[in-house]
Amino acid sequence: MEIGKVTVATVSGRGFTPEEIAEQALDRIISIGNNSHPVIQAQAEAFRKEIKGVLVRYLHQAVASHNTTLTNRFTDAGHPELVKLLEV
Repeated sequence: MEIGKVTVATVSGRGFTPEEIAEQALDRIISIGNNSHPVIQAQAEAFRKEIKGVLVRYLHQAVASHNTTLTNRFTDAGHPELVKLLEV
């Protein structure tokens, strides 16, 4: 167990994509030792790939859900023109 390990990631002019956030989460969830048996490493990498797909799918759903919330809030506040800002 490591205590005090800090990782910093930055982007410029935008927020993180669901794919980037998934990678950051995976780095915290799954650790694959360099000295592990190659078969175990291969299984861990396959598992990591599957988990990344799940995370990315649900992060995209979270973004879409949040955009729905913002759409409703903008519309309810009398600013439906702001909804266009959410369209990609």
